[in-house]
Amino acid sequence: MAKNFLINGDAKNSLSPFDRGLAFGDGVFRTFLVKDGNPINWKNQYQKLSMDLKAIDIKSPSKKTLLTEIQKLFPAKGIFISKIIVTRGESMTGYDFNEGIKPTRILLKIDFNINKSEIFKKGVRLTASNIRASKSSNSGIKDLNRLENVLARKSISRNFFDAIMVDSNGNICDCARSSLFIRFGSRLYTASNTSFGIHGVTKKIICKNEKKLNLTIDHSPLTLNQLEKADEVIVSNSIFGALQVVRFKNTKWEKGNLANSITNLLNESN
Repeated sequence: MAKNFLINGDAKNSLSPFDRGLAFGDGVFRTFLVKDGNPINWKNQYQKLSMDLKAIDIKSPSKKTLLTEIQKLFPAKGIFISKIIVTRGESMTGYDFNEGIKPTRILLKIDFNINKSEIFKKGVRLTASNIRASKSSNSGIKDLNRLENVLARKSISRNFFDAIMVDSNGNICDCARSSLFIRFGSRLYTASNTSFGIHGVTKKIICKNEKKLNLTIDHSPLTLNQLEKADEVIVSNSIFGALQVVRFKNTKWEKGNLANSITNLLNESN
């Protein structure tokens, strides 16, 4: 039976119950698509992984090592979801750890059984979560502490694509599993992620290429009431790309062109 994971490059390895990623969420991860054995947007994905690991003082595996393992695990044909997890490693000393601890790397292969084109065509529905986003000193880093996101997703019906999360002041902080973009005229609003959320790869590409979209990125805070008055609303992540939001509460939006424009932009960056 084919394995769907590698631990430190080998499907025969196992994860220690003393791994700090399991015990404390001490590590980071990236999720992206692999098409025909090649990771999509690999340069940006690896750069973000390395930056996040550096921020919490964990040595990053080399790009060559990870790419070799991806090509070992994934078949040459087909589209799959990949998840790379890097933890600080194994330790039995509580929150403290010994210098020279060896990081653990985990590579997962997940079937991609989603009709992406159908979702893109129809658009998606959002709702608001009752789970508030907490301010974090590790904001912007995709660390392994995702309990808020798990509970936010759990709190809503599966009829909704995602849950919008707000902070204690009622300001929007993106969604549980995707970034949120809100267009008013030529201004495209999105959370800054300086105190909340994750500044992911897809979001970075969109913000960096505002001129190509003929839009101006604005990180000013917005509330859910303001969102309902928007011209267009888009969600994005590395798996789905960009999707048009067609409904939030009683507000409906007709399909616009922004999701198409962002999708073309993301395709150019691959």
